[in-house]
Formats: sequence, C-alpha cells, structure tokens
Amino acid sequence: MAMLGTVERPLRVAVVGSGPSGFYAADALLKAAPVCTVDMFERQPTPYGLVRSGVAPDNMKIKSVTKTFEKIAAHERFRFFGNVEVGVTAPVSVLRRHYDAIIFACGTETNLRLSIPGEDLPGCHTATSFVGWYNGHPVYRNFHFDLTQEIAVVVGNVAVDVARILSRTADELKHTDISQDALDALAESRVREVHIIGRRGPAQAKFKKNEIRELG
Repeated sequence: MAMLGTVERPLRVAVVGSGPSGFYAADALLKAAPVCTVDMFERQPTPYGLVRSGVAPDNMKIKSVTKTFEKIAAHERFRFFGNVEVGVTAPVSVLRRHYDAIIFACGTETNLRLSIPGEDLPGCHTATSFVGWYNGHPVYRNFHFDLTQEIAVVVGNVAVDVARILSRTADELKHTDISQDALDALAESRVREVHIIGRRGPAQAKFKKNEIRELG
C-alpha cells in the first residue's frame, strides 16, 4: 500500500467554507504538501464568504483581497464546488469516505440579540440582514426596508458601514459593488437623518476615526 502523502497516494483534503479562513487554509496546504489536493465546498453559488457578503460595497481596499483568493483558486490541485451544503446535500459521512482530512472553515452567521424590549418589532432589523441585502446575498436580497424616515443604527462593527451606505447618494454608490436592487431602493430613499447610538463612549466604539471622517 502506498504511503499517504506520496505521488502514488496524494493527501486529499476537503475545506468546508470559502471565506478568508478557508482560502488561507487551502493555500497553506498547497504550499506545504506538494502532493496534496484540496476541494472546497460552499453552500452559496459563489465564493469569498463575508468578503463578498459582509464587507461594505464601497470598501474596495478590503475587497481587493479576493485577487489573492483567485490566484489560490487557479491552482491545478484546487477545486471549488458551490451550491453544496455540507451536512445536507453532502453528508459529512460521505466526505469522510473520500477525504483524508476535513477542515471546517464555515464560521457563523448567527445574529447577536440585544434582549431588549422592542427588538422584534416591525422596522427593527439586524445588521446581518441589512448588509446581506445591499450586498445581494441570496438569503437577504429580497428583504424590504423602510427608507422613508429617520434611521437609528446601534453601535457595532458594521454600524459606520451601514450609516455610510444610507447617507451616500445613488451616484456615489453606483460605482461600487452594491446590488442593483439595493441601489434602486436607496436611490428612492427619503432618509434624511441617520443616528448612531451606543451604550458607551466613542473611545469604546469598534470603528476607527477615519471611518467617522468618511461620513463627512
């Protein structure tokens, strides 16, 4: 029997999830093991995880990391399989029969609930759904948001991103990666004020000073 990790018996690895951690794991494997093959599985049709669906569409500096991922994906020992939900359409037991190792790099999209009165009322939305909406995520792209009045954004990692997108004009947004449906809705927006609300002071905020300056 050929030894694992040789030309006769290459190491076969499955990576579940196609975000940054998944691609960097694949890159490390391909570099460290010359006879290793990597198959990446993603439940969405397209790769890149939160770089595609969680980063603001006007933040091209961060999104540019996908160029690195494209180089990894072009490797001859790498394959990408989209529209495959591991545990549903592809049971883990099946992957175990075909791969020597499985790396789970799928992260989590669970929302952090505040457990405060009123958070489930109409008009209250999570950042996950709003960010997914303006990025065209399949799960959220058909969501509807009331853009006819003032909006309050509770401070968090993406608070400034959300406020900036709400404050920009359609002309400013049309040159970004924003989804067409979101662009059309924001072009008709009657929002004139966006309030960022935090329970602590600005020194404890997750965003940086330059991000605030971008709001004007």
